[in-house]
Amino acid sequence: MTISVNYDSAAGSTTIANYLSGWSLGFNTAGHGTGNTGGFNTGARNMSGEQYATHGANGSEYAFIAESDATNGLHYVYDRTLPASDNMNHYLWGQLDNVQLGEVLTGGAGSEFALSDYKVSFNGLDLESLVGAGRAGNAVQDVIYGLMQGNTTALEAVLNNLLDDYGLSTADTFDHVASTLASHAASVATTDVALVGVQDIPQDFALAA
Repeated sequence: MTISVNYDSAAGSTTIANYLSGWSLGFNTAGHGTGNTGGFNTGARNMSGEQYATHGANGSEYAFIAESDATNGLHYVYDRTLPASDNMNHYLWGQLDNVQLGEVLTGGAGSEFALSDYKVSFNGLDLESLVGAGRAGNAVQDVIYGLMQGNTTALEAVLNNLLDDYGLSTADTFDHVASTLASHAASVATTDVALVGVQDIPQDFALAA
């Protein structure tokens, strides 16, 4: 899967790093452990879904949506037989493909989550962890749990790793990243067309003599 970005035009001249910093400040932590810890689009008490989302604390409208392209592709593990602090308890696993950041979270309770203001989307993250992964070394857990705390460090590390393949980083603006990725995609498509060509079929001209 190839990384792509979608964003409101107002964010075009903003660097990804600056946007992440501003979102983190606005989110002001979701108060994990004492407040709203979020949930799946499939509804309350469900432990899996395509999307996991929450909004900021203290009346903040800032929010995130972590999304899988697979049906019920994200899962949460809660094992009441284990201590809450156990590495194998209270963690997320599955396939994390996209992360949306922005303001004014709607949906959930059986419907798709959505953001309505100043939203951006990072697609093609291609992160995966298996059941039994636990918390430590689990990239899916790191990204989503970080966002629940208003911390974008893990997400930014993933983005920089993917963008580096194109000579880009989160220090670049959304407009620059989008145009560079689009140019690369167009170049690959042109190369693919050139490689198709016309089949070269040798003919036995001796038989035609």
